[in-house]
Amino acid sequence: MKIQSKNLAIISTYGALYAALVIFLPGISFGIGQVRVADALLAVVPLLGIPGVLGHTLGVFVANLFSTLGLIDLLNTIPSFVMAFVVYYVYRRTKNDYTIIGTCIAYSAVLGLTVGWMLNAVLDLPLIVAIVSVAFGNIIASVFIGWPIFKALKKIGVFEKLLGQGSKNYA
Repeated sequence: MKIQSKNLAIISTYGALYAALVIFLPGISFGIGQVRVADALLAVVPLLGIPGVLGHTLGVFVANLFSTLGLIDLLNTIPSFVMAFVVYYVYRRTKNDYTIIGTCIAYSAVLGLTVGWMLNAVLDLPLIVAIVSVAFGNIIASVFIGWPIFKALKKIGVFEKLLGQGSKNYA
């Protein structure tokens, strides 16, 4: 991907918004009862394309610098990148809005496993409880908050208007 100023703006704006939502809502962004509101942004990644995937990854990395788990939580940047790419790629291939729900649930399951394992390893929390809690919190944010945002932004064509993306879906 050739980094153009438009792409750089998308990456940095998304990353900054994600990180800010996590950092300024620490009580619900970290730990066993987390509902990371910033993960609602995951559902709009397909509308932003690869810059959205990179912005999501950057946001997760910066936000996790403030994690209560310590620097080990930076490792979650890797599955976050992979799964954000999956959300983008599956939607791009299918053009089916409902794939956003399925891939966001898959993202939630993967992050539930990785973060749950870290909560168990670092804080000695029950593994199954940690996995289910984190996954459920991610589903609340990405599906119940994020999917309606995706639908609304797609319907009004905000990214086409602001970014001149046309119907290419910003691949």
